[in-house]
Amino acid sequence: MGISTIRTEDLKDFIYHKNLKVGTYWILFSSCVLQLLNTYYVIKDYHVITSVGAICNTVHTSFLILGAICIRFAVKSKRASHPGWLIAALCIGFFWAISTVNTAYFWNEPEPASRGVVIGAFSLVIGWYARPALLLAAFPTMLMAYLYLIIGYSDKTLFGMLLSVLKFPALILASLYTLRYWLSFCTEQFVKNEILTDKLEAMVRVDELTKIANRKGYNEAVEQALEVARRFEKPLALLLIDVDYFKQYNDHLGHQAGDRCIKAIAKIISKHARRAIDTAARIGGEEFALILPSCNQEEAVKIADQMQEALAKQMIYHPASPISPNVTISIGITEFSHEDDAGSLYQRADEALYEAKHNGRNCFVVAEPSTTTVSPTETA
Repeated sequence: MGISTIRTEDLKDFIYHKNLKVGTYWILFSSCVLQLLNTYYVIKDYHVITSVGAICNTVHTSFLILGAICIRFAVKSKRASHPGWLIAALCIGFFWAISTVNTAYFWNEPEPASRGVVIGAFSLVIGWYARPALLLAAFPTMLMAYLYLIIGYSDKTLFGMLLSVLKFPALILASLYTLRYWLSFCTEQFVKNEILTDKLEAMVRVDELTKIANRKGYNEAVEQALEVARRFEKPLALLLIDVDYFKQYNDHLGHQAGDRCIKAIAKIISKHARRAIDTAARIGGEEFALILPSCNQEEAVKIADQMQEALAKQMIYHPASPISPNVTISIGITEFSHEDDAGSLYQRADEALYEAKHNGRNCFVVAEPSTTTVSPTETA
């Protein structure tokens, strides 16, 4: 439950920050388009531009540049709480407000100017609908500009002006609600799909009977362990474990008893995968593997001895074993060398396991230039 909750929150944070970043770039793009239009008309009608108009154009351009700089720092910080976001929102709000008022004042075009404010407001809603705090920072100046354009340049009746004034916040709020609802719905669906995908992928790597890793899980874990061992020059031990005379056990007691036996042995092996980096896996019918990163040969020998002792204490009755009245295991042990890949590491451990079986079973063998057989009684 805890892991799923953490995973869900991580995914939601990822979507939120991605949405904030992409939305901010959209706002910058739409603001730059407006700035290009302003620049075009300034160049086109430069002969009618007064010194006050030039100053106003410089001011709103400065707000856009300052906002872009703040956004750059805020995005780079990867923190939603970075103060650059609020400063950028204030600057963008001032940019749209001053730019549209300039359009009405110097070119006597109040209608396109008021539409420009609305377009700017919708642009901000589309970009920052996931972050209402930024909208609250940007909208006051834009609302003031809109009121100035409606009241100062409109020839409508009082009722008409009131409708024009009210429709601006009404449309913005309706759009904001719709987009936030859409974001919430899409986020929930995305998170559900990701969690379901993770569960399915985990099921593919888990043995159905024992609930430990299967052969696929083993292959992935050993490749990852080898990569870490090579990169950081750490030791790595591999243990291959085989249940002695398991076919005879199945023949005498049946497959259900055989399954219970396999589950009991898997439980013992998984208990010795004590760290998060260790991996216990069932790689065959009665064959298991234990991957022990950052574990040398001496430590692996101790763990092998402990597993055999733990199994002996279980006293799982074996009616057809010629070596013991109870179920026993044979273990092959090897340690990683820098020339190894997954295949050579497994082959050496398998050869040690074969040697353990050849030497009477119920023992472990370490694969090295001079192989040594160690029985449980000798290590006791």
